[in-house]
Amino acid sequence: MCFGCRKYVEGPSYCCNRCKFYLHKNCAELELAPEISHHFHPQHLLTLLPKTPYSGGRCYCNFCGRGFWGFVYHCASCRFDLDINCALIQSSLAENFPNCLHHHPLIFLKNHNDELKYDCHGCEKALSGPIYVCLDCRDFYLHKHCGELPLEINHPYDRKHPLTLLPKPPIHPDKCCCYLCKIKRYGFVYCCSLCKFELTPEDVFAPRTITAASHEHPWTLLSRQMSFICDFCGTDGDRTPYVCTSCDLLVHKNCISLPSKIMITRHHHPISHSHSLQQNQCEIMEYYCRICHLEVNTRYGCYYCSIPDCNYIAHVNCATDEEIWDGTIFLEDEDEDNEPLLESMNLITDVIEDISNNGEDRVAIVIKHAFHDHNLILSFSGEMDDDTNCDGCMRPISPPFYSCDNCNFFLHKNCAELPGKKRHPFHKHLLTLTNFNNYHSTCLACYRFHHGFSYKCLKESCLFHIDIRCSLLSDILKHPSHEHTLFLVQNYRGKCSGCLGESYGFLAYRCTKRCDFTLDIRCATLPLTAWYKYDRHPLTLTYFDDSSPSQHYCDLCEKERDPNLWFYYCTDCDNSLHSNCAIGDFPFIKLGSKVRGSSHPHPLTFVKNIWNCPPCKVCGELCNGQTLECKEPECNLSVHSPCFE
Repeated sequence: MCFGCRKYVEGPSYCCNRCKFYLHKNCAELELAPEISHHFHPQHLLTLLPKTPYSGGRCYCNFCGRGFWGFVYHCASCRFDLDINCALIQSSLAENFPNCLHHHPLIFLKNHNDELKYDCHGCEKALSGPIYVCLDCRDFYLHKHCGELPLEINHPYDRKHPLTLLPKPPIHPDKCCCYLCKIKRYGFVYCCSLCKFELTPEDVFAPRTITAASHEHPWTLLSRQMSFICDFCGTDGDRTPYVCTSCDLLVHKNCISLPSKIMITRHHHPISHSHSLQQNQCEIMEYYCRICHLEVNTRYGCYYCSIPDCNYIAHVNCATDEEIWDGTIFLEDEDEDNEPLLESMNLITDVIEDISNNGEDRVAIVIKHAFHDHNLILSFSGEMDDDTNCDGCMRPISPPFYSCDNCNFFLHKNCAELPGKKRHPFHKHLLTLTNFNNYHSTCLACYRFHHGFSYKCLKESCLFHIDIRCSLLSDILKHPSHEHTLFLVQNYRGKCSGCLGESYGFLAYRCTKRCDFTLDIRCATLPLTAWYKYDRHPLTLTYFDDSSPSQHYCDLCEKERDPNLWFYYCTDCDNSLHSNCAIGDFPFIKLGSKVRGSSHPHPLTFVKNIWNCPPCKVCGELCNGQTLECKEPECNLSVHSPCFE
């Protein structure tokens, strides 16, 4: 990474091999003034520093918001920082900007060099080209053409009154179902306060005709309010449709540009758009969207899989939802087999020795894996310590597994063969297998801390990753806690039926029959069995408790249990445990690993206490099970993991 412009080093560059300092040749030759006066911070001069002045070496640009190392223009008085890219942006004060659209003065940027990854406050689309910026608000940006819209217009919708441009829609009732509330419009609108209706600038200035490569005839605007069902997406509209008189089709303006073929992570084949699905195009009689599991009316548009015997079908709005589709269009001449081939490649870099499997496929018994330095040897049996976990999925090790003779490293055979790249329904981008064995991370599906392997999105500014256990889930789940099949939903807001916790915009599974039953990913991935030190049988995950109130206690922590919450139970021994007591607060953290916190000067080590459990230094209760301990001889500190900061 170049320490000047914060971009990857390509082409001619300068490098210090001793400290890994890189500079593009162009960045090194920039004539940077030691001090500058800048519109982004007019109060004081900004001083050029060769690196950020903060401990840790990282700071955040006060203009674009991105973190960076390296060259910085800095104001020590205000702790204001600009990276070099933003400091070089040419700016000027926007004079005569109407106060009715924004109450602060704005700065005009002829070219922001794509440094700002925000949406325009007017049209709610991504910033590009010349823009206006408010430095007081820090979150108000406008395209130049949005900032220069006429403040008043005449329009055929209302021939009696002019329409006035407002910076945001008027307040509507909570359960309003008008067009603007349906599309969740927050940007500029044209409004007639007397007639009580609003139009977006896109509606007002929509072109009279549109020609698209995906359709053989031109589309003509009907500039009027009218109710219709869009033939391309199957949802209703109440204004300004486009019509093809040759094909007798009415569509939303945005639906004209729908791609004919797309690839989504919910399905392993490309899916194609059709504005009416013929019976011979899909061999099923009942059509249910495989994303929302509601009926698809095939008289209108949908996406479907054209592969023989593959009856995948989805609503247009479901398939093109921004949480599901990344916007990539699948071209007609692309090879549909590329993705399956990509996902079939694992990270076994070399097979040292293999054997024949009953004359069929050969089995690798000694391998090299990308995430380990030594040879790994396959075992089909063997007694293992109860605390020995797979270094991939962090579950207890069981045969067949690979192990290292040189160090304490184990991998289930299935984990060793995991694909290096994977499309997963939890995320719209391709995910890459990575290794978190040297430090812990948080799975962004179940929100558990974990070590081991993880699937991570490598797209710039996309931080999504999931642990191996969550990566084994699909968009459909059959769980023993419920009689019906469950389906995956994005951004769920509501209560989990397993833990009764509230979910705010997380992944979850809902009932396909629309029962009032939902599972968050944390509960969906709870192991079905667990072990308790005083019980020789496995405890089973149990979903309801109809025993007497006197039995509603945990046999490990001896505290009361809520009978409405899931718990682990042994029918033979009548032992009951809270789910957290049975599996631990951090079941997928490697024992012996270390963690640091602000409340203690030394690193603490994850251990598992079974006998002679010391009291927690914070809450005073016994540290039974998974605990953090300080190994420094003078400390003798033990603390529950949740008590440690």
